[in-house]
Amino acid sequence: MSFLPSAKHPLAADLWPENVSSIIQSRTDVSSLQQWECFPRSLEHMVQWAAVARDPASTDKSRSHMLVYKTLSATEQTTILYPISVRVYGYLHGKFALGDVGDWDGDVNKVSYAMQHLTLSSGGHSVAWQNQLDRLNLAANFASRTLKLPLRSVQFHHRLYLQRKVFFKCDGVRLDSDTTPQTTSPTFSSQCPDLPAMPGYPWKWNGAIELLAMDDASVISRIHEISLAGGDLVEVDAEFNLVISCARSQTACLRVFLTCKQVLHLQEKRSNLISTAPTLDSNTRIVKRMRTTKPTVETASPLHTEIKSPVMTPELPVMESPATDV
Repeated sequence: MSFLPSAKHPLAADLWPENVSSIIQSRTDVSSLQQWECFPRSLEHMVQWAAVARDPASTDKSRSHMLVYKTLSATEQTTILYPISVRVYGYLHGKFALGDVGDWDGDVNKVSYAMQHLTLSSGGHSVAWQNQLDRLNLAANFASRTLKLPLRSVQFHHRLYLQRKVFFKCDGVRLDSDTTPQTTSPTFSSQCPDLPAMPGYPWKWNGAIELLAMDDASVISRIHEISLAGGDLVEVDAEFNLVISCARSQTACLRVFLTCKQVLHLQEKRSNLISTAPTLDSNTRIVKRMRTTKPTVETASPLHTEIKSPVMTPELPVMESPATDV
């Protein structure tokens, strides 16, 4: 993935507040950045850095091209096309669907509309946000000029909406492997055992979006979609999706969308956070409950704790803040 720079910093860390800037800078050593990791600041630089190539895997004429890296490190195989991907920082906004089947409800008639999607907002950091939008629009303008196709309008503004198809349609001759139910695929996520049955041929699952979280110690681990919430700061691995469409005038034009394959939840360090540790003061309420059971905790799942069995035992005081419902 490439970093979107500002005029003065290769990671644009100078435009974000200190708590976010420190996180972004912890993602890499600036001195070790390779050329392909540094997104261009101008159209002239973009011409030297990127290219528009035909997608050899696409049979859809409207999606026949993609943005790829022109310059790679000496160790990379230049005979392989590498789609450009960028690190976009922002805050989750509104509803999102990042699970294995996205917003699909199991209706086979809606397979083609199933999407994994999310929306990012600035979180109030307008200068840093506008800088990202400017870089993304630079890529869109480059693709437009290369393909000699006009853009309908400014492609990226205000909030960023990213989407990815959950299923894609197979073309060509049906293979024996296509008869195998996809729910048994070893690549399918085991986080969601209650997912609907996967559709059969000619539809194939497009794979999971990788969901990760980085803690204060910069340790990265896998997470479930339910660990994310609106307002979370995330780093998104975004790729450009070039779509050629015809307007009402029948004139072909270009539209540029963002799709994502990885979402990393970043933990912000805030000095003004109030400690959640329970303390005894005049405003603390003591909550007592009488149990007829002696609790025996089973830890079968980190998301589910089951309590069993009885003996008339008063429960120890549990301290609860005034805002907690009893």
